[in-house]
Amino acid sequence: MNRYRPIRYGRIAVQTIAAVAIAVAVVVGTPCIFSHMQIIPAVAACSGLWLIVWLLSTLVFGRIYCSTVCPVGALTDLISAVARRWKKSHYSYCSPSTRTRISFLGIAAISAVTGISTIIAVLDPYSAFARIVAACARPAAIGLAGLIVAAATLAAIVTLASWRGRLVCNTICPVGSTLGFISRLSLYHADINTDLCTNCGRCADVCPSQCINTTDHVVDMSRCVVCFDCMDACPSAAITYRRGRHQLSIPMMMRIGNSAGVSATNMSSADTSTAKPIDRRSFILTGVISAAAATEAFASKLAPDFVAGAVKLYPLNHVTPPGTSSREDYIRRCTSCGACIAACPTGVLTSSVKQYGLRHALTPVMDFDSSYCDYNCTRCTEVCPTKAIVPLTLAEKRNTPIGSARVSPTNCMLFVNGTPCSRCADVCPKRAISFISDSQGRTSPTVEPRLCIGCGHCSNACPAEPYSAIVIEGI
Repeated sequence: MNRYRPIRYGRIAVQTIAAVAIAVAVVVGTPCIFSHMQIIPAVAACSGLWLIVWLLSTLVFGRIYCSTVCPVGALTDLISAVARRWKKSHYSYCSPSTRTRISFLGIAAISAVTGISTIIAVLDPYSAFARIVAACARPAAIGLAGLIVAAATLAAIVTLASWRGRLVCNTICPVGSTLGFISRLSLYHADINTDLCTNCGRCADVCPSQCINTTDHVVDMSRCVVCFDCMDACPSAAITYRRGRHQLSIPMMMRIGNSAGVSATNMSSADTSTAKPIDRRSFILTGVISAAAATEAFASKLAPDFVAGAVKLYPLNHVTPPGTSSREDYIRRCTSCGACIAACPTGVLTSSVKQYGLRHALTPVMDFDSSYCDYNCTRCTEVCPTKAIVPLTLAEKRNTPIGSARVSPTNCMLFVNGTPCSRCADVCPKRAISFISDSQGRTSPTVEPRLCIGCGHCSNACPAEPYSAIVIEGI
């Protein structure tokens, strides 16, 4: 048996376990070690441990992160394997799309520096995968913008994986590109023994990264994800995973000059026929988000703001989830993976569109028009891998204000079915709402700011029509 086959099967097992564990954690709403191991969430959480682990691992073994714990890598491998079997097709070597690769990496870097979290949320492989899972598990909760982005991301992955295997990982993904540059220096790498190679092409046929140049007998380690597929497929054991380079038995037959995929000249003159204009991608992304915002704005204008004296209440500040230290820190750390949205049992969390500005679209926001924050729940604080939402005990959650209720006496219904209405006060877990009478004898609810934590139970229970008499505002 090929000595690399058990290693390959072991890698596939780890990859499957990691992807399934992340998917289950998102659906069930539980913490997951594989979520905290992801690189961009680790950067957002300032987790130096995992960054050092993956830096050293890449310098020694190459891009094992991409072939073991990256969930989009697992999804890509599954789709490409199914497509290849269905079409009965093979891979072939393709020149690296270096300009496109650097362009996407530059876009991600500029977005991170300038704080445009929407771009990072779309390009981060963990967040993209978690958002797809959350959209499948809780389509109503994740919101229109989240659904559109998740569907577009899945369509792009399916299309590109079916066509070009690991193209997403090697050209679009900023994590893959960063690790690719580091892996050029890796201690261990794939190497072809030209004394044993019979030029059968089996290695290139199965390489999802399309990085094996059988003409020059070299492997582009910047794109190789160390999947061991080529080594398992090689009938003559000519391609191995080793330190150093194989020395030819007949040195005069060695090719003169830099090898493809390594030469700086080749890098600069790489085939750009497959490069896609970055401006168009940015335009499409911005268009999708803007269209979602315009749709919501148009829908909100269909209902009149004034009906029989009732006034539509709008919060001055939108509410962030419990466990956020500040709005700025929350927006800076959040990668919009949707794990908290999927974990929320009441569905009060949803993907934002314009609540935090289009620069931070998809960042989860509390939507008290649709639901409330359960007083006895801390699940969203338990699943965040970036520390945008820090864990809270139930006692801490119950005493941590996330907002405050504001009452409009004009909208308040004093009677419901002939009986005095006190539903907001009845459901308030902090007993922060009481009723007072004004100089005209009209009774209306009032909120005690010291007690209110902004859970939204009152707003959700308010029977006032056509607009609620209570709005929850962020603090």
